[in-house]
Amino acid sequence: MFGFSLFKIIFTIVVVVVVWNAFKYFSRIQDQREQNARVNPRKSKTRERAAPPAAPPADTGPSADGIEDMVECKVCHAYVTRGGNSCGKDNCPFQG
Repeated sequence: MFGFSLFKIIFTIVVVVVVWNAFKYFSRIQDQREQNARVNPRKSKTRERAAPPAAPPADTGPSADGIEDMVECKVCHAYVTRGGNSCGKDNCPFQG
């Protein structure tokens, strides 16, 4: 039932070699595409036109996605949001 024959062994080796070479071939093609995109980005089909850089967001509050910049408190050296609450120590630069 599970007997090994010369045909089964050769067939298994051939399948492994074919799969291995196919993997190398597709990896080589992908590396060439990436290198072409780095060398000549205008001719690359995978890169789309870059949008002009947007103006930096205002530092007054959280952005649309809820991310805020943190600032180090000069007194306690903790990081708090801009306009955040006071750390409670004397000479804290934050109000609130």
